[in-house]
Amino acid sequence: ERFLKIQKEAPVDCQKYLVQVTKYQAAANCKTWIVGKWITPSEQNCAPPGTHFHQFVVPPIFQFRKDCTYGDLAAMRLPEDVQGVGNCEYTMDRGVIHACHAGGVVHSLEGWTHHEVGAIDVDRIDIVWEAALKHGLRPV
Repeated sequence: ERFLKIQKEAPVDCQKYLVQVTKYQAAANCKTWIVGKWITPSEQNCAPPGTHFHQFVVPPIFQFRKDCTYGDLAAMRLPEDVQGVGNCEYTMDRGVIHACHAGGVVHSLEGWTHHEVGAIDVDRIDIVWEAALKHGLRPV
């Protein structure tokens, strides 16, 4: 159900290119992987040479395949005048936080009780994005 909802967000002529797999071996011919959970080097070996891994996972997956490319994690920069937020994102520059953590900051500022931990409500993505920008967070 979650995958179908995401797939329907794509233009109609492109929806057929989004394929959900439940076993890594089933993606042996896919050269673009959208990774939402940490995968081992062994699991990455199921991808063909030349694959690009789009990552939506913290911590980032280990980039061990020299014949593949890896996308950066989504992140946002905190406003320069922010105070009272301590963060240590081992893969990010100072003042830059993972997008999922930025979501937590925004939810706190807005007083929301829903969250983006685990499965997210794709219908709320634009609302959360606009709130992040309103509070001065900027995409990296």
